Amino acid sequence: MPSNEKLLQAIGDRFLAELRHHLAGWQRKAAEDFSDESFQEEQRLLRSDPVYSAFGFGTPQYALIRLMGRVSISIGRRLGEIYDKIPRFAAQERFHLASEIVAPRIGGELELDVCLPLADLIAADRKHVIQATNTHLGAELKTGLGIEIRYNFNPNDSARLRKDVHTAQLLRGLGYTGVYLIFATISPREEAIARLKRAGWRFLVGDQASAFITDLIGLDVGKILAVPEVQKEITKEVKALMGVIYKSKAAQKTFAETS
Repeated sequence: MPSNEKLLQAIGDRFLAELRHHLAGWQRKAAEDFSDESFQEEQRLLRSDPVYSAFGFGTPQYALIRLMGRVSISIGRRLGEIYDKIPRFAAQERFHLASEIVAPRIGGELELDVCLPLADLIAADRKHVIQATNTHLGAELKTGLGIEIRYNFNPNDSARLRKDVHTAQLLRGLGYTGVYLIFATISPREEAIARLKRAGWRFLVGDQASAFITDLIGLDVGKILAVPEVQKEITKEVKALMGVIYKSKAAQKTFAETS
């Protein structure tokens, strides 16, 4: 097991690298989507579409809404990648496991975000995983721990839910305890969570998810994000992102026409 200091440094460095990559990606996305050329093309497509034009949506105002929606989707996807990749990396570092063990295809079908098979852990790590699972989930591990991670949880795709139900069934068949971690607290859909709980998933949301992943693998996202230098960089980059959007010709012209 790597020393605690080196482990935290490695996790922090990887997190910041991913964060900077995605902050730059958001700005590129906004610059492309809110260019005057993109805005004009979006309006042209809406005006030429028989449905949108007939319902009065072939307008600059609605074109702007669509462009903002794309950026919102991009933000969600990239946040999802951060919360997927970093725990996987942290688990590999913390427990010295190969990537194919930490992120296997369960039953040869579906890739799990993080998998911790007890048989692949040294005795001390095995004890640690069992204790953390018992403390946070009240569960006794048999074969190992299977973790799915979402920064938020608002599934509107029945295929996504069916996949998660199927994953739970596969995990149960292999003797794994399945836990679903959701870090954002404003989005969870209770009916979807209830369905997945019936399938066998255990859910931890918000602070409970953060406490579990911190205890389990040493990944404290909140602590990393609270570092003043990190917060300063995030604030600067997100402000620049908003500037790209709201100072664009698309936004300025549309707001002026609407006011």
